[in-house]
Amino acid sequence: MKYLLMLAGLGVGLALGFVPSFRERRPQWWRWLTVALVCTVVVVSLAPPIAGTFTDAVVMGRMDDTKRVPVLVQRTSRPPETIDAGRLLVEVADSRDERVVVRLRVASFLYNDSDLPSGTPTIVEVRRAESDVIYDVDAIGPSNPLVTLPYIIGLEERARIIFFHVPMSWIAFVAYIIGMVFGIRYLRSRDLRHDSYSAAAAGVGTLFCVLATLTGSVWAKFNWGSFWNWDPRETSILVLLFVYAAYFVLRSAVADEASRARLSAIYATIGSVTAAFLIFVLPRMMKGLHPGSADDTSMGPLLSPKSDEINVVKQILFSVSLTAFTLVYFWLVNLRYRLYEVARTSNRTSPS
Repeated sequence: MKYLLMLAGLGVGLALGFVPSFRERRPQWWRWLTVALVCTVVVVSLAPPIAGTFTDAVVMGRMDDTKRVPVLVQRTSRPPETIDAGRLLVEVADSRDERVVVRLRVASFLYNDSDLPSGTPTIVEVRRAESDVIYDVDAIGPSNPLVTLPYIIGLEERARIIFFHVPMSWIAFVAYIIGMVFGIRYLRSRDLRHDSYSAAAAGVGTLFCVLATLTGSVWAKFNWGSFWNWDPRETSILVLLFVYAAYFVLRSAVADEASRARLSAIYATIGSVTAAFLIFVLPRMMKGLHPGSADDTSMGPLLSPKSDEINVVKQILFSVSLTAFTLVYFWLVNLRYRLYEVARTSNRTSPS
């Protein structure tokens, strides 16, 4: 189901990207749809609180007993018990699995019936105590959240960047494939419009590659302690940027349109094969920090075959994010293509 949603998100974006035609200005409904999807992704990825389960709290507690884990719970009908003058013992059930019933040790100044109402889903920040059924509470609230995002061990709040970093990385690769396809179409037809679209696709793809690198650096800073760690995937994407920087140097160095288009098409074909190797093959052959490296067996929350790595809300949101940023990509490519065509037409009609 997870993979199907991802493919659907990317597929819808690609299908709409060529509607009505790659040569024509994007219709108004198309632009409004793109803006609406991007706004939805930004709001839904940043606004909802993160909430895990008591299973997450157990796993995290065994790794680091000082770490707080937000859990979505419901207080049972059993009244709180007084442990001592400063603490209460409150029985709650996991909102996602009511068979999991535990007890929370809450400081009396934190506890209020209105903050933790019986039968109402409430996010509580807990730390595993001496067993899997006793937890200390550090904070209570909010109650009855409309949507929650899953707690991912090791990522926590940093997991929100998945909705920006990963789609940009995927779209950069798709962009280079599109540049190759239109480069091959030029070699077959000698239609300079295909060369313009190939160059536009590669140019905007490189922009997305830069954005993927920048968002990845931010992620690395808060996850691994440094903006740049020379991880194989970080290094490979830097090499890829140099590969396509050379592509644009080549285009600017050749004055004749036909020669420039022919050489660019050949380079775009070679560059896309290089991109596939640098993105999908090389990082998996070497040990690194990224999920999917040679010494990693999890593949990360998005590509892991385990269904519980990422919940349905996050799967749907990621698919919408793929669609949204794919449409942004095609919108920018369309603008860049039309600028190329205006410049080419102006050069042909201007007096020598």
